[in-house]
Amino acid sequence: MTTVGQRIREIRKQRNLTQRELAERVGINFTYLSRVENDRLDAEQTPREETLQKIAKALRADPDELLLLARRIPDAFRDRILAKPGIFRRILKLSDSALEEMLEGLETAPSASTAKASRRRKAK
Repeated sequence: MTTVGQRIREIRKQRNLTQRELAERVGINFTYLSRVENDRLDAEQTPREETLQKIAKALRADPDELLLLARRIPDAFRDRILAKPGIFRRILKLSDSALEEMLEGLETAPSASTAKASRRRKAK
């Protein structure tokens, strides 16, 4: 599995940035960025959510991807889980195949806005 440091390095190189350039854009020391990219940090030294958000912005990358790779739960995910804990408890109990089946159903289902528009057209 890819680590957050490996992913940051991969994206940084795709963007043709040096560690110093990225560190400057983010406002962190480049030696810290080097340690992140080389997975040379203790668990408590893992970048905070704010730092990962800044790195993602500087790299034009998905902040949720970096947060999840760092084993940090994005605030939007946490808020949704806390708002509907019963649903997430049920999801956790599903097998991998049941999760895949549920995902396929969600991907093929019409979106809520499409369904509403369809009902309005039928009502006219």
